[in-house]
Amino acid sequence: MHVCIVFTEFSDVMDRVATTAEPIYVIDYVNIRLDRTDDPWSRQFTELLTLYGLALHVSAPTHDRGGLLDVVASRVDLPTPFVDVINVGLSDHRLLRWTSAHQAATSVRRPWSRLDTEAFKADLLSSALCRPSDWSGLDVEQLARLYDTEMTSLLDRHVPARSVVCRRRQSDPCFDDECRAAKRLTRKLERAACRADPTDAAAATAANAAWTAQRLTYLALRRQKREQFWRCKVDAERSDLRQLRRSIDALLGRGRVPSCDAIGPTEFHRAFDGKVNGVRSLTADAPPPTFTPVKPGFSLSNFGH
Repeated sequence: MHVCIVFTEFSDVMDRVATTAEPIYVIDYVNIRLDRTDDPWSRQFTELLTLYGLALHVSAPTHDRGGLLDVVASRVDLPTPFVDVINVGLSDHRLLRWTSAHQAATSVRRPWSRLDTEAFKADLLSSALCRPSDWSGLDVEQLARLYDTEMTSLLDRHVPARSVVCRRRQSDPCFDDECRAAKRLTRKLERAACRADPTDAAAATAANAAWTAQRLTYLALRRQKREQFWRCKVDAERSDLRQLRRSIDALLGRGRVPSCDAIGPTEFHRAFDGKVNGVRSLTADAPPPTFTPVKPGFSLSNFGH
């Protein structure tokens, strides 16, 4: 494959993943003498890495005859890995070994929805914060320290903090500011419907009706945005069949790594039969379906959506 095609495809891949929040590593045998700074291909590849915020971490020769032909590159905002260049004697290329210090992002949170306000209020009234004799002679810094200590102790007792793993998901390309505003409004009305007083039937019914209507509007907006995005993308890439094929593959979900490699046709067929048999056993005693007959003079002339 020509070097120019390799650069073009590499740039296309980086355009897709460079803006994601996940860590990015480039590991490959590029067959370019990156140790020759005056080589035009070496300079172009290095500039591409710099353009997308990547740094090269291999500095020793990776071939028996010398030359830096294998690369390990990562984003500059990630911890710099130390790359060992090892001669294992099985190939004319060296073995590159490194470790990644990347860890899943975590966040410390408290389950505020489980807070018993009455119990918390009772403990607060019996704490040192509500006893002036305990802090009347303290200065400003001591008062702030006392407040932090007492409040942390109370919260740890009622709503203990816990570490939560934050899993980032790839954003839908058609999800714009209008979709975000509609989603915020939908969540706001959902919370209002959950907080509605069940004893007030009229208010609860109105809150649920407003939430349901907004949710349908939000789903219709998402569907409209998605259809408009892909129609425009197909029209724009109609002249580039390779890029159009990649876009269609992304739309259909092709090329993704399966969730579990251990699942084969036999296991899938067994699980599918189990699902069908389970549904049949649960609906065995259900009454037969009923159908409304079509009135005379009516016929199905076309089918649309």
